[in-house]
Amino acid sequence: MIIKKLCKVVGDQYVSESTGERYIYSQDMTENEPCQPIAIVMPESVEEIQAILKIANETKTRIVPFITGQNVGGLTIPQVEESIIIDLKRMDKILQVDEEAMYALVEPGVTFGHMRRYLDAHHPELRYTYPLAPPYTSVVANALLQGLCDLSTRHGAMADFVNGLEAVLPTGELVRVGSGILGEDNWFGRYPLPDLVGLFSGWQGMSGIVTKMALQLFPKPPHIEHAALFTFGEEPTTEILKRIARKQILDDADCMSLSLVKMLLGVDYPVEALDGEPDYATLIAVSGNTEREVLEKLSVVEDEMERAKSKEPRQLLVTWDAISKLMGEQARSWIDFPSDAFKILTEFDGLTWVGTYIHPKAWGKALAGGRKIVERYEFELMAFLKPMNGMHFAEFKFIIRFPKDIENIERVKRCNSELLDFALDNGAIPYKTPVWAAKKLQERIDPQFIALLRRIKRSLDPNNIMNPGRWNL
Repeated sequence: MIIKKLCKVVGDQYVSESTGERYIYSQDMTENEPCQPIAIVMPESVEEIQAILKIANETKTRIVPFITGQNVGGLTIPQVEESIIIDLKRMDKILQVDEEAMYALVEPGVTFGHMRRYLDAHHPELRYTYPLAPPYTSVVANALLQGLCDLSTRHGAMADFVNGLEAVLPTGELVRVGSGILGEDNWFGRYPLPDLVGLFSGWQGMSGIVTKMALQLFPKPPHIEHAALFTFGEEPTTEILKRIARKQILDDADCMSLSLVKMLLGVDYPVEALDGEPDYATLIAVSGNTEREVLEKLSVVEDEMERAKSKEPRQLLVTWDAISKLMGEQARSWIDFPSDAFKILTEFDGLTWVGTYIHPKAWGKALAGGRKIVERYEFELMAFLKPMNGMHFAEFKFIIRFPKDIENIERVKRCNSELLDFALDNGAIPYKTPVWAAKKLQERIDPQFIALLRRIKRSLDPNNIMNPGRWNL
């Protein structure tokens, strides 16, 4: 009966209950347990989504929103049996670009590849911000999951770039939040209003389905330069990062263990550290309206590196010209996002991480302690640290790529569990939080916060049909 009703809404060709498709949607690259939906439906309009949610409420059928599933957190795997996945890929229009207020209004199926190509063709003086993710990743999903990007060191998490949105509530009602409440051509910002973007940001699809989102764009700077810092030791590395980030001159800074850099260069598995190598490499980006402005910013970085050398002479700053001569075209792919430069991470069918946002005081300790845990479980060292929002905090994670067999999955689970315990001990907050991580977090945080989440969830979703089980709710 449910399948027939869904077919009447979107057409037979956009509803599937085949074994093969249900299997594909039942899992992702992570170690999280698979769970098959009973069907997949692909709407193309707001009205179709409203009709689907009406059917779901009438039949008490669980709904899981999905776009590409590229979240490395098991976030689109159903948590309860008898769920239906709503795949939003068909809703892929860039509806509006406002040159003056610098925003784009997009549907959830718009990817970073779409956004880059469209802006380059039609608005070449504007740019969006791009994450270290495949070009087919959803722009809206990344913003809702509060992810990071190539402007995060300057501006913060991607949720901070949201001006407003339109969403279908679990009950089927259509709402708007942000300045778009005054009309289609008015998506300039979120303030001064009650900031209801928070009813959808970070909720992992539990509070409704976002159908439009207004996202801030930025002027494309005429001059951009990159450089690489090669450093030794966790505390010296993070001290250098802190001093440079506090200067407020960086667009972005990605600190990676050197083994991760070697992996991206194509060194065969397993990638190991060699004696005498730097421990970390940090890719930095600076931009400006003139070449002189960029060179002045780089000179500030050079001064800080010279200061660091007084304590550790091996610390090194390398220009991107030198990197390009060594790496050729591959160097361009690293800085020209969105790209497939990081496809090496998907060499195996398993990919996971424990990702957190963390206080600056814990950066060095977090890198050092996490490194010991990963090495004890005999995984490759793929540490990543990004100062964010002018160094107010950082994104910190350890990435693991692995063949998905029973032994490796269990080893990954134990390693990730220990990494998260260690991160929580240091005051870090996990992001893109899988259910198992949410359980650990809830054991430590203010119980009134969880009580408030439950009250909001019940108010918005009285039949508990929207992605139940996420955040362990």
